[in-house]
Amino acid sequence: MSRYVIEALDTISEWDDNDTSNKARRLRSSILDIEFVISLFVLNKGFSIGLPLSKFLQKPNIDLKLAVQLANDTQKELQEIRTHADDVFKEIFEEVNVVAEKFDIEIKIPRLTKKQTNRCNIPLNTPEQYYRASIFIPYLDKFITELEERFNVHRSILSGFDSLFRENGPIEDIIILSNKYIEDLQNDGSQNQIIEAEYKLWQRKLMQTTEKPNNAVEAMAMCNQLIYPNIFKLLQILVTLPVSSATNERTFSNLKRIKTYPCQRED
Repeated sequence: MSRYVIEALDTISEWDDNDTSNKARRLRSSILDIEFVISLFVLNKGFSIGLPLSKFLQKPNIDLKLAVQLANDTQKELQEIRTHADDVFKEIFEEVNVVAEKFDIEIKIPRLTKKQTNRCNIPLNTPEQYYRASIFIPYLDKFITELEERFNVHRSILSGFDSLFRENGPIEDIIILSNKYIEDLQNDGSQNQIIEAEYKLWQRKLMQTTEKPNNAVEAMAMCNQLIYPNIFKLLQILVTLPVSSATNERTFSNLKRIKTYPCQRED
């Protein structure tokens, strides 16, 4: 929190304009609320962990395998924090205490009642325990759940393609995957036998390769399309599978600069 923001709001709250000064006072009061301060520090902790994944999903060229791996790592890290929530929040609460002393914010438990429906009403002994249970843990649980739901479909898709990166993967996995994309592969009436033989040769190539491919693009680079046409096609499908809609959204945002309202009227 910046003291300059608070000082600016203090100045604005003294203006003659009643509407503006009242808004400034309300905003200052909200910013200096202890729940808001704790929420800021909790968000900072969570967003710092999710930042690499967020940046990766904004890239125009996203590999599904790497995206799912990064999402899994992010989720595991959040689950680790959730497991040690007491220790992690203790560090956060110490930082909150420093800010509270700086801006003279009272740290206390809100008034509890027998029945409360609009906010947390957990009967705990200390403010640290209360805000850990009412803000920190629910935020982590929500974050983990959202990651699970967001990438659950991608994990199921990748589970079949993952066999293309395993040296000793079962034949059944590649057969199921090839049957799913049978219309895109070469088919001469003996598809399963061809895929099985081609997959075994591909596995031998992976065994002989010192630098294993980490993603579909690297695997495509080492896959000879003439020797492994079906494997190459499956890798090509994996490369082109969409992970996020960031590129599409960015395209429409840029379109607004070209297709303006005056241009539409001229059309």
